[in-house]
Amino acid sequence: MKTLRYVVTAGLMLAIAGCDRSAVEPQGQTGTLQVNMIDSPAAYDQVNIVVDSVQAHIAIDDTTAGWFTLSTTPATYDLLVYVNGSFAVIGSAELPVGRYSQVRLFIGSGSNVVVDGQTKPLAIPSGVQSGVKLLINATITADQTTTITLDFDANLSVVKSGNPVDPTYSLRPVIRTTTSASTGFIAGVVSPATSRPTIWARSSTGVTLTTTTDASGGFRFLCLTPDTYTVEVVSNDDLYAARTITGVNVGASATVDLGTISLENK
Repeated sequence: MKTLRYVVTAGLMLAIAGCDRSAVEPQGQTGTLQVNMIDSPAAYDQVNIVVDSVQAHIAIDDTTAGWFTLSTTPATYDLLVYVNGSFAVIGSAELPVGRYSQVRLFIGSGSNVVVDGQTKPLAIPSGVQSGVKLLINATITADQTTTITLDFDANLSVVKSGNPVDPTYSLRPVIRTTTSASTGFIAGVVSPATSRPTIWARSSTGVTLTTTTDASGGFRFLCLTPDTYTVEVVSNDDLYAARTITGVNVGASATVDLGTISLENK
């Protein structure tokens, strides 16, 4: 099995696909649909998800209807790698122009979590293996690339149960979907970088996202729905007070650079 490390949810929660339809071949004008995956920080060493294949569905009101395959090569992704501006490309294909309404992930066996250095199997319910359907609203135009980003919330998606001393883990995917043409970004640098902060971005509609900084204190939120956000920086070192920045207006296809955010001693 190939392991990929291309170092990207309105939370939309998945309906499980109940039936499959045969993929149809692209005809006429085509464009490219690319599906990227990002994650939020989680309380695990690793969360390794096996993606067997990725499909996209063209909307019924278009002249052609059906499922198209974007990837059929099983690959393992450690979700916790794809934070703070990093993303995995999990599928890409040339498809007929038109509006696409769904993406479907097929998640396979072999997925696992690493907790305190120990690898634990991640049980995949049969419904999830049969395909996780995610609603999208993406239009492919001729000779252009449209990007869909899946924000996979590992913290909420991994469910721990059973004996507290030796628990079991299962996957119930919680994924937010966005389209590149309609999203924006927030970036900044936290000083000092040694404060090891967690950064929260909360929209006016109640969507909450988190990320952490890199070694130099930099951070970046990808694929944000245009809205007004409150950004909160909370240090994991008790020496520093938290900082809150309100009124961060995010527009489509634009990056809001917050510059250097200095944390003061308590």
